Amino acid sequence: MYWENPTIIGEVIGVFQPSHEGYQQLGNLTHHMKAWAEIYLLSLMDVLITSPWSTFGYVAQGIGGLRPWILNNPQKEMDYDLPCHRATSMEPCFHFPPFYDCQVKRRTDTGARVPYVRHCEDTRWGLKLVDEHEL
Repeated sequence: MYWENPTIIGEVIGVFQPSHEGYQQLGNLTHHMKAWAEIYLLSLMDVLITSPWSTFGYVAQGIGGLRPWILNNPQKEMDYDLPCHRATSMEPCFHFPPFYDCQVKRRTDTGARVPYVRHCEDTRWGLKLVDEHEL
């Protein structure tokens, strides 16, 4: 895609993937070591662009202290006009947070309870930590 469609100002974009594993191989130590190497390499980037729900991207942004750009997925629930948008924080998304309030004994919006927790950019039910002073 990058070869056939250059950037507006003609920058060269390189995409490197050391392992080319293709799918997850549970129990294969060599596979896990290659996956860790790729995550670590991502964490060293100056700018990180990830796809929605990317486990590698989430871990890399946390390790590297990066606030990534997230690609928009028009087939999913993300509602952005631009092809990508900046994450609100470097914190990874907790995709399956608790949603039950034990005190009132019913479901609740756990993203609205405290000022330092917000809903994730790539899923409306997920939660992430944010710095309320940077919003």
